[in-house]
Amino acid sequence: MSLQWSLSRVIPADTAAIGQAVLKSDNVYRQIGEHFDEIFPPDSAFSAMYDPHGRGAIPPLLAALVTVCQMLERVPDRQAAAFVASRLDWKYALHLPLAYPGFHFTDLLAFRQRLWDHAQERLLFEQLLTRLQALGTLKPHGKLRTDSTHVLALVERLSQLELVGESLRVALQAVSDLAPQWIAQALPASFQEAYAVRQSAYRLSQAEVQRRLAQAGRDGFWFLAQLDGSAPAAVRDLPEVATLRTVLAQQFPGGPDQPPAQKRPVGEGVIESPHEPDARLSSKRGQSWIGYKSQLTETCDADRPHLIVDIAPTSALAHDAPQLPAIQQRLAAQGLVPTEQQVDQGYISGEHIATSAKRGTNLVGPPPQDTHLRPGFQQVDFVIDELAQQATCPQGQVSRSWRSQPDPAGEPPTVVIRFRGAQCRACPAFGHCTRNPKGRSLELHPYRDVLQARRAEAATDSYRHKMHLRAGIEATISELVRTHGLRRARYRGAAKQRLQQVFTAVAVNLKRLAHWWARPAAQATEPAA
Repeated sequence: MSLQWSLSRVIPADTAAIGQAVLKSDNVYRQIGEHFDEIFPPDSAFSAMYDPHGRGAIPPLLAALVTVCQMLERVPDRQAAAFVASRLDWKYALHLPLAYPGFHFTDLLAFRQRLWDHAQERLLFEQLLTRLQALGTLKPHGKLRTDSTHVLALVERLSQLELVGESLRVALQAVSDLAPQWIAQALPASFQEAYAVRQSAYRLSQAEVQRRLAQAGRDGFWFLAQLDGSAPAAVRDLPEVATLRTVLAQQFPGGPDQPPAQKRPVGEGVIESPHEPDARLSSKRGQSWIGYKSQLTETCDADRPHLIVDIAPTSALAHDAPQLPAIQQRLAAQGLVPTEQQVDQGYISGEHIATSAKRGTNLVGPPPQDTHLRPGFQQVDFVIDELAQQATCPQGQVSRSWRSQPDPAGEPPTVVIRFRGAQCRACPAFGHCTRNPKGRSLELHPYRDVLQARRAEAATDSYRHKMHLRAGIEATISELVRTHGLRRARYRGAAKQRLQQVFTAVAVNLKRLAHWWARPAAQATEPAA
């Protein structure tokens, strides 16, 4: 498909005349339409995704902005396409003439598919941020705050029997669609009939469930053997077949002749549903879910609108701390390295404080405590003299060795301190301090100086007052979840989840910008007290 026409950079006269008479000055869509040329890129920004020749497509900027409007109002494709043709406020925001008849709703799916195929889900989001920086609306070195929230996938957790049976059914259906002749020749009709419908554990005894599960496992391995023996290469490489292989390997680690794992596996690589292999099972504070997490960063400068400047999905099992370097790299690529970044304790470590400082960012948050939460004496109870390279325990014993372990990545070394085993065994605190007959040992964190300084700073009233700013991101998460549906995935798969999150962020940013732009006019018309 090719680009044969573009959205107007000015509001068509007929739409402007009626829109300015009907829409209030603080209407979100009116504000978007009136700032359209300042904040949105031309359609040529999307040209790399289209061929120079071929059937004409609707302007990609139009499709992108309609997708943003969908996130604003949480409407499906069919309704959004109808709104483009019938609603004045949408036409005003999109710079469409009143007579524009709209387009078929499937064009929105085609546009999203084009974004996924070219890995351009963040294009509009990043272009908007770039233009806002040029306008001065977005401060390049301001204050940011970061947090995460969970996102529910479009699937439920299946029982073990349902997982294995459904993985086999889905793979069988995919192979049947691609190679029906091979299916007819290689598989008996009874096999096709057995797995033509979803397996269910409903009203089955535990013994019957185990019997059917074992049979489904044997059938799955047999099916894969037939594929490997005679099926075309294109069939063996189907993603549904790859999912079946993974599920069988995880649920039957002993192979086809062994029963399933005694304890159902869980973890980062474990597939929970063949309908969404990327979704993972996780839990927090006693609540479990299948899906993803969203890492969110927004500005929090008092003299600017609070805008989302980074958002990205991660695995539901991903810890927050390892995500911080990637977040900061994306911010740096966008020219948005902050002077201060507010985070919760899940992101804080001595290394992150130090590396953030090298970027020019003060990482603000509650530092981790100096304890491993084990019984007995903690590291803080020892007197550590780094100049003399020795430590003294609470019972007055002096360490026998001080050894630095170089880091292969060039980071500061870790120091390992050891006490004499004979001294520790003769000590009245033996069994309380350590049970190791070789003696107590300590490991000094390579960023201990950074952590000690931050712990001392965190104890001050000024630092605690500074951390109050971070709480505001909870309201943004609530807005994304309750108003714009971020808690539940609209599409399946990690790449599609990335698209939903960035377009939702654009929608929230445009809404906040509209309120910011309308604020001076509202204040000017406010009656005097």
